[in-house]
Amino acid sequence: MLLTGFLHDLLTTGCLTLTSQPDSFEAADLHAAEDLLRSYHAEDAKEMPHTAPVFNAPAALWSAAYLYDTVKLALVRELDETLVHEQLQDFSGDMTPEAIYSADLTFRHLPDLLRLAKGLAPGDALVSRLQATAWKWPFSSVGTKFKDAEPIVTIIAHPALRQAYIDRIIRVQDRARASQTHLAPLIHEALGGHAATLWPDFTAFTLPV
Repeated sequence: MLLTGFLHDLLTTGCLTLTSQPDSFEAADLHAAEDLLRSYHAEDAKEMPHTAPVFNAPAALWSAAYLYDTVKLALVRELDETLVHEQLQDFSGDMTPEAIYSADLTFRHLPDLLRLAKGLAPGDALVSRLQATAWKWPFSSVGTKFKDAEPIVTIIAHPALRQAYIDRIIRVQDRARASQTHLAPLIHEALGGHAATLWPDFTAFTLPV
């Protein structure tokens, strides 16, 4: 089971084994992968502030397959530009809190893959495609090049996503996001009296809040 094995390795050991050509996933594999992601969601949700969005299977499976193909395309450089766009399709569902959080179960690794792709071939089609995807999924791409996107509204409106998003920005000290006028006050509030310890120069690059 290609996708299930990939996910098991990703979520447990971090060691990945891939074949050299694109794959299609069988129904049994997708079913097993969904069960694995659902279980991972249940465990991960315990660490979320407030109440985490419920599991969205289509978003979780789409992002897992997207990540699988991304790893392959990053490593197998002879695959052409056309295949990059064929393999890495956009999510066809609505960008709901449930979709954002369920996709994040695997998409939280997207920044690392984007850095890997840039290191291998900074100007190729895969990097451009990953950057565009990162912009569309800002909850999962903290620490990468920032472009204000519509999902930010959905993230901020949901208590669990909002707090987790702010925590991630603080953790990696993402200046580009922290300087946004709609995010700076939330970060300032989260830092509270611990700004000097958690982010000493926060006020140096943000507008007064």
